[in-house]
Amino acid sequence: MSAPVTVLIDGTVAVVTVTNPPVNAIDDAVLEGLGAAAEQLAGDRAVRAVVLTGAGDKAFMAGADLNAFKEMLDGASSIDHHTALTRRVFGAWESLPQPTVAAIQASAVGGGLEAALVCDLLVADERARFGFPEVRLGLIPGAGGTQRLLRRAGVGAAKELLYLGTTVGAADAKQLGIVNVVADEGTALERAIALAERLASLPALAVQAAKQAVASNIDAGLDREHDLFVNLFNSADVREGVAAFLAKREPNWSHS
Repeated sequence: MSAPVTVLIDGTVAVVTVTNPPVNAIDDAVLEGLGAAAEQLAGDRAVRAVVLTGAGDKAFMAGADLNAFKEMLDGASSIDHHTALTRRVFGAWESLPQPTVAAIQASAVGGGLEAALVCDLLVADERARFGFPEVRLGLIPGAGGTQRLLRRAGVGAAKELLYLGTTVGAADAKQLGIVNVVADEGTALERAIALAERLASLPALAVQAAKQAVASNIDAGLDREHDLFVNLFNSADVREGVAAFLAKREPNWSHS
């Protein structure tokens, strides 16, 4: 079985690809692969820009499979382990010294958008859609989505997307400040690599210093998000939301 995460280095640009059909779900194997890639690239001074993308045309990446969530709700596995691993890996990506570019070749929703938001710049296919639908399951994003969306799109847009669970197209995502570049159909990776090559051509010390200068400490917000996510995960509404989604029926919320 091939590795779910591959790293291809061409000159000064590295392209990291997640391949976990059909929707590149961010399971533990993917997280471990992304963590290993971040560790490798952080120590490679010859690499001056990094592109992160997903394989296929179904999704850039997707959050944990809801069947896996059901196992966690039933006590078969630990939500604490998954959230701790996700936070560590996403934090490693956000802390990479090199500028990072997400090549979003298909929709980035839920955990997929959280993964994209750890990158510095986002290049999206014009067909891609973005959003956090977790509220429809009785949840909130639990891998940094509330904090990183707030810092990228601002309070008003973040509240609308998080409270209502709506999705927006690539053009609207650019207008909101989520996306930097909207690419023609099928060209997101090409455009992202070109942007990464442009970044890599600039003085690395200055680019990396600029990245450090604009970085903000979001640890307190991430701690609060984690606590709220875990509390919600133990609620009756989450059990109902997941069950309803898997059964393809409307949920009956108890608000408890």
